[in-house]
Amino acid sequence: MPETVSIEDMRIYASDGYALAASLYLPPKPRAALLISSGTGYPKAFYNHFAIYGAQRGYACLTYDYRGIGGSEPEDMRASPATMLDWGSFDARAGLDALAARFPGLPLFTLGHSYGGQLVGLMANQHLARAHALIAVGNGFWMRHWPSEWHKEFLFFFVTGALSLWRHGYLRGGQYWPGSNMPGPVFSQWRRWCLSPQYYRKDIDRLLGGAYFDAVTAPIRHFGFIDDPIVNHRSIGFTRSQYKNAPFEEVWVDPKTLGLSGIGHSGAFARKAKAFWPQPFDWFDQNL
Repeated sequence: MPETVSIEDMRIYASDGYALAASLYLPPKPRAALLISSGTGYPKAFYNHFAIYGAQRGYACLTYDYRGIGGSEPEDMRASPATMLDWGSFDARAGLDALAARFPGLPLFTLGHSYGGQLVGLMANQHLARAHALIAVGNGFWMRHWPSEWHKEFLFFFVTGALSLWRHGYLRGGQYWPGSNMPGPVFSQWRRWCLSPQYYRKDIDRLLGGAYFDAVTAPIRHFGFIDDPIVNHRSIGFTRSQYKNAPFEEVWVDPKTLGLSGIGHSGAFARKAKAFWPQPFDWFDQNL
């Protein structure tokens, strides 16, 4: 029988004092703890059912909203100075520290979806985690994606997103794109990265001195989906190259083998894709 799961809504605090909305999914007797880092613009609630499953497997799962997103929005979005680099340097780091403090002595793991998987290399405390699972994590450069996506990305970055920034001072979710509200500096940085073959690398080297990517030595397993138009065999090489000192494995999943017509870039966390969920947790179990 699955374990009973309790959910605690809470606030965690980054080292600069910023308060982040978070949810902790607790089994009765946790045997490990997992930090779940969201893709760009996805609120923590998007991972609710996946986190419940993880807790039923005995993992205390923490989801959180990056600064400027979801429950971590400031009162004035127009004035938010948040950047995507802040999400890793401060927010993801705060999440892992919170788990380490709450569950001393338990094995810690991270799981990142899309950009959330790039945050491992931005975290000064990444060494606390025993292993890292990446879900659909690749190069955001538009020309590494399927050509069918190119016109959508052009319209988003140069028309709808730019219009929202001009009219409102931030990216307004639900009206200009399907994701959450997003601070202007986050959108601008994201657009700049996605127009460069080097993606975020220039900013990381220039602003963070390379951050902690070379320091990551814990095992990494990347799960990709063959119908994902964003992360594919052309874009995954970039991610592998960033974590060059870590054992890195790739698993490519055909949705049809799970009885699904498709998963794409974000469908792995939908309830219909629960046949996939054991795969990352089975791998975590091997690293306990």
